[in-house]
Amino acid sequence: MITLRRMKLLLAGTELACAAVSLAAAWQAEAAMDKSGLGDLDQFAFWNSIVGLSLMLFFLLWVAAVLLALFTRQREQYASARRYWKELIPDVLAPPLLLGAGWLAFALLQ
Repeated sequence: MITLRRMKLLLAGTELACAAVSLAAAWQAEAAMDKSGLGDLDQFAFWNSIVGLSLMLFFLLWVAAVLLALFTRQREQYASARRYWKELIPDVLAPPLLLGAGWLAFALLQ
């Protein structure tokens, strides 16, 4: 049986995988279409659809992680607010921050 902590970490890992796929597909889409508008439109559309699907899956998994954290918060008693926030960092807060940092780095490198 999967424990609650493992489920939270599995969700976070899957979110990070979706973020990595999104960034890699965006890089491939950028390579398929240059700034002048010349390039392979079919390949650009393919990679762009992968970006959209991976971002949609990322946000669905993130909402599931937030809901799981909220329901866990109601069920468990935490000794301090610090311990609660420390448990939220890998589960809920880190994936969107890393996704934003990755997209920011992608935008700056272009």
